[in-house]
Amino acid sequence: MTAEELAPSRRAALAADRVPRDVARWASSRRLTPVTMAAFSVAFVVIAGVWLVRGSTRDEAIALAPLLISYVVGRAGDLMSIQWMSPATEWARAGCAALSEFVLYAGIAGGASLTAAARASDGLTGPAGSRLSGTSVARIGAPGWEGVWRLAAAAMIVLALCQMAALCRSTPGQVMRPGGFGEFAGTPGGGRLLLAGGLLLIGGARLTFLLLFAVGVLGLLAIFMGTPREARPRVLGYRGDGPAAVWIGRFVDGRLPPLPAVIVGLLVTGMLAALGLQSLPGILVLTPVEAMLLASLATWHAHYGPRDWMVPPLLQAGEYWFLAALGFAKHVPPTATFALLAAIALYHLDLAYRARNELVPSQDGPFVREEGQLSYSDRAGFGWDGRMIVCGLAAVAGIASVIYPLLALYLVGLMGRDWLAGWSAGHAAVDG
Repeated sequence: MTAEELAPSRRAALAADRVPRDVARWASSRRLTPVTMAAFSVAFVVIAGVWLVRGSTRDEAIALAPLLISYVVGRAGDLMSIQWMSPATEWARAGCAALSEFVLYAGIAGGASLTAAARASDGLTGPAGSRLSGTSVARIGAPGWEGVWRLAAAAMIVLALCQMAALCRSTPGQVMRPGGFGEFAGTPGGGRLLLAGGLLLIGGARLTFLLLFAVGVLGLLAIFMGTPREARPRVLGYRGDGPAAVWIGRFVDGRLPPLPAVIVGLLVTGMLAALGLQSLPGILVLTPVEAMLLASLATWHAHYGPRDWMVPPLLQAGEYWFLAALGFAKHVPPTATFALLAAIALYHLDLAYRARNELVPSQDGPFVREEGQLSYSDRAGFGWDGRMIVCGLAAVAGIASVIYPLLALYLVGLMGRDWLAGWSAGHAAVDG
């Protein structure tokens, strides 16, 4: 591209950032930080979610205003973060961006399930969605408002996987930008919020989540198919293994490559979940968990292979898939299933950023290392293996509807403690 051809695109980018730059200068003059701006951005998304829950077209149009403000405030924080970048700032901004999109999804799904008009439309409204009402699109996931929540969970899961894949593929110390379509799909918040709001007006909640899910899948494929970089981070700590997985991995002592094991476990778990967990009686509900535990055989592997950075998102895909399928099969309230998946996604992101910046303050913290740097163990959060086992046993005992929200609240509280005990107290030492 020549300089003459590039100049218009640069002028357009500068024009689009004119208001965020003014807001960034104002925020800097008030000594506001990028983390504060990210928190403000989440707050405006919450306001938009309140309007979206009302479910009418008028309220959906009104919600675009706080979404636009959230975009401007978030973009201003992006511009400010160039001078404020630190491990704590990087994690806080990434977590707020993911949280804002999760909140938006919950508001959209809530609007499709709490109002009688939206429930009658199967989540297909607007000029495009109304034409699809009564077609097979209205039955994707499941008919009715429960299907909308399932699609919301699917869109959220694929977004979390894109974000984790982009993080695993990037090098510590560099800004996480996979580039191209993968960057748009793997970076929550920002323009994606406005896209979701516009799609909602045009096609309704169900079509919005279907399109967001398709964008996420294509983005994940774009990230996976990209050329690996020469310098790769140690992604072993990104896995989020629990004590059980680490104990199983001791018997192999890192001699088994991680990617084949996780692919086999993911395929078996996915097939069983797709066939329907409601058809598995009693303790057989734990069969997908046993299959996924095959990935535990590589917990002591160094993960330095050219494609080993794919392991954490694939491993987490198995966890999300099982917990979502189990929750919907055992009639856990969709809101509780969605909340647990969102909490786990944010918790995985927290663990990844801690491992990325080697911020492990103590052996009593929520994320500790065993045997030097060879094995990471998420004791406090039970690990992906522990959470799957706990939820599976809860389903066998018939108390999954109680365990899902309690586990979500526990993980949220754990992240809050982690921020106070780890990030806010320890990032200065990491920066030094």
